[in-house]
Amino acid sequence: MQNKSVIKTLLLISIAAILIPATASAWTVTELQKSAASQRYLVRDYQAALLQQQQDVRKQRGTFLPAVDVFYQANQLRDETVLQEEQTHSRGIELSWNLFHGFGDYYRLLSKKQQQRVADLQLQEIQQSVQQQVAQTCLNLHQQQQNLQVAQCEVSLYQQERQNAQAKYDVGLITRNEVLRIEVELENSQLDVNRAETIIQQQLAHLQRQTLTDVQLADLNLDEFSHLPELNNLTQLQQQLQTSNRELQSLQTLITAAHLGQKAARDTFLPRADIAATYQRGENELLMNDGDSRDEQLSAQLRLSINLFDGFKDDAALQQARIEANRASYRYQEREHELVTELDNTVREFNLAVDNLLVAKSNRKQTEENLRITRIAFDQGLTTSVELLDAIFFHSRAEFNIIAARSAIFSAQFTIEQLTGNYPNYSTLQ
Repeated sequence: MQNKSVIKTLLLISIAAILIPATASAWTVTELQKSAASQRYLVRDYQAALLQQQQDVRKQRGTFLPAVDVFYQANQLRDETVLQEEQTHSRGIELSWNLFHGFGDYYRLLSKKQQQRVADLQLQEIQQSVQQQVAQTCLNLHQQQQNLQVAQCEVSLYQQERQNAQAKYDVGLITRNEVLRIEVELENSQLDVNRAETIIQQQLAHLQRQTLTDVQLADLNLDEFSHLPELNNLTQLQQQLQTSNRELQSLQTLITAAHLGQKAARDTFLPRADIAATYQRGENELLMNDGDSRDEQLSAQLRLSINLFDGFKDDAALQQARIEANRASYRYQEREHELVTELDNTVREFNLAVDNLLVAKSNRKQTEENLRITRIAFDQGLTTSVELLDAIFFHSRAEFNIIAARSAIFSAQFTIEQLTGNYPNYSTLQ
C-alpha cells in the first residue's frame, strides 16, 4: 500500500511538472509588448542611434583634453654654391592644448548631451508606439475571435431553423422558397465564419512580426480584455500629455539644444588661446666631409588670436543658429496643438464607445426576446421565415455591436496611454 501511494505521488508530481510550464508559457499582452519593445529591429535602430549620440558626446569631451603628436621629418639639401649636400633628420613629440575658445566647446558639449537626451526620448517614443501597436493587434485578434463565436452561433441557429423548416415543408405547412431563404442565410453566415477565421490568422501573423516570436493562438492569454478600463478626467490626461509624452519631451529638448548651439556660435567673436610644447631632436649628415652633428630642442608657445573679419560668415552662422532655435519652438507648438486635439477626440471616442456599449446591451435583450417570440410564432405558423431570419439577424447584429463597442473602448484607451506616455519605459540613458 505504501509503494502504491509513493507511485501515485510521483505520478502527480510528474503531471504537475508537465502542466506548469505549459501554463507559464502563455503570452499575455504585457509580455508581448515587452518583447516587441526590446526585440523589434526598428527599436534596435533607435538604440543604435542613441549609441551614436553617446559617442558624439564622448568625441566632444575630447576638445577639453590636450593633443599629443609624434613626428619624424627627413630633408635633403644641396647647396650648389658650395657643392655640398646635407641630409637632416628630426623627430620629436608635440603637445598642444586649447585654453580658451569663447566657451564654444562648453556649449557644444551641453548641446551634444541634449541631443543624446533627444535620441533617448525618441527611443522611448518608438517603444511607446510599438507597444500600442501590439496591444491593438491583440485587441483585433480578440475581437475577431469573439466575432467568430457569434458567427458560429449564428450558423447553429440557421441550421436548427433549416431542419425545422424542412420538417414543415415535408408535411406541407410551408413552401419551398421559405426553406431556400434559410439555406441562403445559412451559407452567408458560413462565409462570415470563414472571414473571421482568415482575419484571425492574419492578425496572428501581424503579431508574430511585431513581437519577433512564434506565438500561436493556443499560447495567448487575453484575459486583460475581460475587464473594461477606466479613464481619468480630461484635465489629468492633458497634464500627463504635457509632462509625459515622449515626442513633446523630445521637441522640448531640441529647443534647449538649439539655444545652446546658438550660444556656441558666438565663440568666433571672442579671442582664442592655445598653448603648445615641442621636444625635437635633429641629426645632420654632411656628405662632403662625413661630418655628423646632433642637436636637441625644447620649445613652448602661447598663441592668442582673434578674428576681425571673415566675410560675415560668423554672423551668418549665428543667425542660422537663431533661426534653428525658432524653428524648434514652432515645431513644438504645432505638434503640441495636434496632440492635444488628438487626445480630446480620443476621449470623445472612448465616451461614445461606452454609450454605444450600454445601448448595445439593451438592444441585445430586446433582440433575444424578439427572437424567442418570433420562433414561437413561426412554429405555430403565425409568421413567415422572413421575419424569423430578420430576428436572427438582429440578434447577431446586437452581439456584434457589443463586441465592436468593447473593442472601441480598449482601442481608445490604448491610444490615450500612448499619448500620455503610460506604457513602460525599457530605455536607460547611460
